[in-house]
Amino acid sequence: GLVSHCIAILKICHTLTEKLVAMTMGSGAKVKAPASLSDIITVAKRISPRVDDVVRSMYPPLDPKLLDARKKKKKTAVNYYISGATALLLSVSHLVLVTRNACHMSGSMDWIDQSLNAAEDHMTVLREAALASEADRNLPGTEAFRQEQSAI
Repeated sequence: GLVSHCIAILKICHTLTEKLVAMTMGSGAKVKAPASLSDIITVAKRISPRVDDVVRSMYPPLDPKLLDARKKKKKTAVNYYISGATALLLSVSHLVLVTRNACHMSGSMDWIDQSLNAAEDHMTVLREAALASEADRNLPGTEAFRQEQSAI
């Protein structure tokens, strides 16, 4: 299902973040300016809350009031997946940009773009599911069909 795509995005972002931070810390002399290191640290710290958002999006609220609020907003689970995963991917992409700008990177860095592309492929699946979900919700007669099915 869709959760597997969220987990894949989490893993890709984790690996990218880990490698970028390790590369930066292991190449103190290659950092262009000391202030750049501070920028990298600041951006990297913003990633952890985004990871929490993605993990929370994969689990329904345990509080019935929150579950009702979610239903009233007519937000589907896939909408929560997308918002959390998008924020995480943007944070990691920001780290990539700051790191590329701050460091003299030697060797092939194709793995960065490959990782970002792989994460984007998973995001595409989530977006397509959200579009399909919206289309289902907006079809005439869909609500009556759902009510009939829930009565069964």
